[in-house]
Amino acid sequence: MNLSSFVGNRLSLKRDSRRSSAGVVIAVSGIAVSFIVMLLAIAVVTGFKKEITDKLTGFNAQITVLPASTGPDTANQGPIHYSDNLHRIISKIVPDAEISLAINQPAVFKTDSAFQGVILRGMDPNGAWNFVEENMTAATGIEGLVISRHTADALGIKAGEKLMTHFFDGSHIRSRNIPVKGIYESHFSDFDNSIAFIPISELQEIFDVDSMTATSLEIRGIGNNDLDKVSESLYQALLAYSAENLEDGGSPAQFYRVENLNTQCSIYINWLNLLDTNVVVILVLMILVSCFTLISSLFIIILERVNMIGLFKAMGATNLQIRRIFIYMAQRLVVRGLLIGNIIGLGIIFLQLKFRLFPLDAEAYYLSFVPMNISWLTIILLNIGVIVMTWLILILPSLLISTLSPARSIRYE
Repeated sequence: MNLSSFVGNRLSLKRDSRRSSAGVVIAVSGIAVSFIVMLLAIAVVTGFKKEITDKLTGFNAQITVLPASTGPDTANQGPIHYSDNLHRIISKIVPDAEISLAINQPAVFKTDSAFQGVILRGMDPNGAWNFVEENMTAATGIEGLVISRHTADALGIKAGEKLMTHFFDGSHIRSRNIPVKGIYESHFSDFDNSIAFIPISELQEIFDVDSMTATSLEIRGIGNNDLDKVSESLYQALLAYSAENLEDGGSPAQFYRVENLNTQCSIYINWLNLLDTNVVVILVLMILVSCFTLISSLFIIILERVNMIGLFKAMGATNLQIRRIFIYMAQRLVVRGLLIGNIIGLGIIFLQLKFRLFPLDAEAYYLSFVPMNISWLTIILLNIGVIVMTWLILILPSLLISTLSPARSIRYE
């Protein structure tokens, strides 16, 4: 340990001066509070984006493959058959993704006193059943019809009761009395008001189609940042496959279109992206507050030790050596503030994850609690960023030392 480091450490630990102690407290407190705000801002926004994205992915897959319209009526689209060739093409583009079949079928639920139109989503075992189970509020099982809390309240239905369901198949109406196995509540009213879930096998049986026929293919397990790129690659591969069949002399088995979460839920995705801007603003403001607090505190500490600076200069210490003393001292204060900030910030995050102490209005925010999510890498990078920024800022107040003459400094009171 060199002389500058040793003196800097001793100054940061010295507590016999009330004025110096106040400067130290201000510096440490400013760093700690600013870091807590930055840590919580990142945790809340990251958690919010994760929770909302998980809900969107539960209702809409990350990538959806649908049959392209064969005419001007885009609503009149036939089923899609999940052939071996189709499986091979999709698996080549997204080898690690989860592929599942889905049927989206309009239906009407009817009781003696009420009725409600819904989109009945038939999902195979690889579908978003984990999402449904996580949001279940009442259940007698999961392998069956699952309706939303909104639908259940509107119809006066409880889990375990049977619900008359009418399906429209062209000019025909198919009706089934289906037992309600569960009731879910995602707090996403736009979807809760119109979506119900059922095993795809039941819809395939009702409409007399085989187990590899659906209205869409759903793909999950892809990085959200890669959705547009993967969607385009998949679309081009499917287009080439259909064109190749057409060139062979026969009509293509099918033309396809590819949609992803960014296009299907663009309003929500754009809203979530705005949160990133808010985080950047908060981080910049908190870093500025930290730097301003640290600069002010260091100025106070330097001015309180003008006599000591004069003595060091009189004994032959250079301006650079003395500047290093105060920079080492300030860095030690920064580390102390970060330590306190990490302990308090991570403590709040842990308590919120464990006990959900801070509630939210689910109607406004789609969640009943403040979500938090943060990685150790983010914590480490945030600490390093604060240390680097404050170290660079400390150069400014330390330049004051160069303007002090030894004779005047010793006589300073």
